[in-house]
Amino acid sequence: MRVRVRRKVVLAASALFLGCCFVIYLIIEMTMLPHHDDPTSPQSQQQYLRRSAVEGSERIVVEKTLSNAVHIPQNVSLALQSAHWLSESEVCPSLNNPNADIQMYELYNQLKFDNVDGGEWKQGWKITYTPEQWTSRRKLRVFVVPHSHNDPGWLKTFEDYYASQTKHILNNMVTKLYEDSRRKFIWAEISFFAMWWEGASEEQKSRVKRFVQSGQLEFVTAGWVMNDEANSHYFNILTQLTEGHLWLLKNVGVTPRNSWSIDPFGLSSSMAFLVQRSGLQNLLIQRVHYSVKKVLAKNRQLEFRWRQPWDTAGTIDLFTHMMPFYSYDVPHTCGPDPKVCCQFDFKRLPGYGLSCPWKVPPRVITKGNVAERAELLLDQYRKKAQLYQTNVLLVPLGDDFRYEHPSEWDHQFDNYQKIFDFVNSKPKLHVEAKFGTLDDYFQAVREERSQSGFPSLSGDFFTYADRDDHYWSGYYTSRPFYKRMDRIAMNYLRSAELIFALAWSEQLQTNIPAVNSVHSWLLTSRSGILQRLGDARKQISLFQHHDGVTGTSRDPVVDDYAKKLHDTIVGCQHVIQMSAYALLAPREEHAVPETDSMFFIVDDAWQDHHSLPERVSVTLGAHLGVEARRIVFFNSLTWRRQEVIYLQVSTPHVKVTDHEGNVIKSQTSPIFQPAGISESGFEVAFVADLKPLALTTYTVSLAVPNDTLAKNHLAKVRIMNSLNQVRSANDVFKSAKLESDSREFKIKNDKMSVAFNYYGLLKAVTNHQTGQFYPIHLDFAKYGARLGSERSGAYLFLPDKEAQVLSLDKPLIKVVEGPIYSRVEVDLPGVVHAITLHNSPGVDSVGLEIINKVDITQFANFEMVMRISSNVRSKDEFYTDLNGLQILKRKRLPQLPLQGNY
Repeated sequence: MRVRVRRKVVLAASALFLGCCFVIYLIIEMTMLPHHDDPTSPQSQQQYLRRSAVEGSERIVVEKTLSNAVHIPQNVSLALQSAHWLSESEVCPSLNNPNADIQMYELYNQLKFDNVDGGEWKQGWKITYTPEQWTSRRKLRVFVVPHSHNDPGWLKTFEDYYASQTKHILNNMVTKLYEDSRRKFIWAEISFFAMWWEGASEEQKSRVKRFVQSGQLEFVTAGWVMNDEANSHYFNILTQLTEGHLWLLKNVGVTPRNSWSIDPFGLSSSMAFLVQRSGLQNLLIQRVHYSVKKVLAKNRQLEFRWRQPWDTAGTIDLFTHMMPFYSYDVPHTCGPDPKVCCQFDFKRLPGYGLSCPWKVPPRVITKGNVAERAELLLDQYRKKAQLYQTNVLLVPLGDDFRYEHPSEWDHQFDNYQKIFDFVNSKPKLHVEAKFGTLDDYFQAVREERSQSGFPSLSGDFFTYADRDDHYWSGYYTSRPFYKRMDRIAMNYLRSAELIFALAWSEQLQTNIPAVNSVHSWLLTSRSGILQRLGDARKQISLFQHHDGVTGTSRDPVVDDYAKKLHDTIVGCQHVIQMSAYALLAPREEHAVPETDSMFFIVDDAWQDHHSLPERVSVTLGAHLGVEARRIVFFNSLTWRRQEVIYLQVSTPHVKVTDHEGNVIKSQTSPIFQPAGISESGFEVAFVADLKPLALTTYTVSLAVPNDTLAKNHLAKVRIMNSLNQVRSANDVFKSAKLESDSREFKIKNDKMSVAFNYYGLLKAVTNHQTGQFYPIHLDFAKYGARLGSERSGAYLFLPDKEAQVLSLDKPLIKVVEGPIYSRVEVDLPGVVHAITLHNSPGVDSVGLEIINKVDITQFANFEMVMRISSNVRSKDEFYTDLNGLQILKRKRLPQLPLQGNY
């Protein structure tokens, strides 16, 4: 399936601390690890800024990265700063579990990925069996599990899907399950079910509860969505699981026991961990590389105990069932031959608009043909059973948005029931077949064999390929603007929840009269805070869907997701400023403000959902009657932070004081515009000292020029290759050097110096403490798109050859140097590339901050790349982040194509 994406301007201002992590690695290596005199030069870290080959799918890719932490600077008024770190002890004890029977790191290294044609099972082999392996005491127990996979947004928006299809599926479910107690069904997406519940009658709700109690209906995973497992941060995965589980417990009175993950494009061990710790006991997965499925099926290891890399004892193993074939639709679930299985998808009966690609349609089951039909289907069941260790067989029966019409319920259930009745009535067949749920299946498996009898497996299932060399590594980075927006929304939600909790706690600990106080007003429904937080959690949860954060939905759907994320950010900003007001308001304050009162401007202003936020200027001036403004910062983390803060101000001459009135050192730098330096806006930076879970106030006030007591320093500015590209500098930075050519140069702080070549691109890093010099080469390149019907897009990355370095011709280079930070900004074709070196006591001073603002409107059909090469001796091994929760060791494999090594 392909999704076409409209062309737009994407300013992917992703403040990626790749440089920071890289230099930390260098410093650790210089100070702690042994060295050799013969360094090699493999690529150690590559950050790809990629553009789709199909009408402009926007991307940022990180390949072979040592670490990847997103840093989001917050700039104005009530500023938020949030970062999440894993200590070395949490991520490094065991990156590949030596106590697991199957280690995916080793398995991938051994696979040939040769894609041999297996016959009727194209990606497998010819399966044989002997009927004598089943007896009256050892029957083949078959559970056919009806399901309907409902995407909360993909080709249609969430609301459109519900109105046109999902509503009818659930209405039919209530009616058709009631007609026959032997019928069963599973449901996963609580976002849809909650919407249906709001309009359901009391009789429908009562029936649902009875179905659940009797085992006819099972809620599987029961997250708000079936989340993506590559792009979603574990905070957001937990949020969507929590939303679904709490709704289900509150309204239906049950909690899920089994997880169902059939459509995410590759599976993460982080998800298995989160599911297991959420109380679920079993997991089913589907989208795994076809070569991995084949080798596990050969060894009858498709069921295993999924073990975490750090859990050497296996105390939190999760029993996992892997589906063996190409897809989760009916032609690929009954057995290895899709031509046969398609004949038992009774929605494809002639006359219903859906046919079998293998040109053999289903037939209605009658007394005259039931024996022949049952034998044909049973042959597939028996062959599939050869791939598993027990005589219990799971056969999913469904597809996307199935069971929409009552006739489909009747055709599927009635025809299968006739087959079940027939085989169950023939003792010599040694088969027991019926409809079931996941819980039915997993209970039967455990009855036959204890969990300890299955192998353990450590690792994950990336990168996914469904056929040939079609590796789904494109979606890791499609539409990076909205992937970043997702992280920003997460930041706001967590910060809003925390500051609201602090304000609530403060109110509970005081004896302020409940009536008319600001603190009690905070908690009333009038303020709408709880509603805003609830809406924000639901909207962020919705975006975790595997066609949401992945960037694989159609344009109108992406636009709808983006509007919801925008509403989330604005709503959380409102909660934050309301909670901050309640915390900072005087205790004797009794005036109750209006619900929409604004006391603070929170960070930048988000005018719409498809543009970068605009920096709000701190306006000062005697003519305005405003000589000082207070800026409040909220540290939402539980430790002290000392970091560089940036503010945009209307005047270059300012003084910054802390909450005790002490003047602190600051730096005023220019704001560059296409034609030169801004005359009306300036950037002031200083190091903020923020206590944990606290609000801290700083004051920015007017100062006279050259006032040394203000401790404000004007940055030194150089603009190279400036001939005919910029006008002369403004009056404030009149000493700026405008140079018609460029040369190699350096910037530095007290920990390191950084060298740049004459293109303004990174060249080397020197550690001041050890004197060690590390050459680093940064360039930009592009992959072309493979010609033909299959090209790179929202899902796939299909390059035509190795990346070609982009040629550069005297790019405009802007260098800013000062006591707080130094920055190099280069105007490249389609990219504004900036590297910042901070000078602070905090962690931001031990690395480089790299920001790229990308405009892809002038490009078509190629992938843009930023690549960093060094002499770090990583060979073919590298480490990747998994959902912000853990880091896994990987290996670049020569038997895989380039796109398979992502």
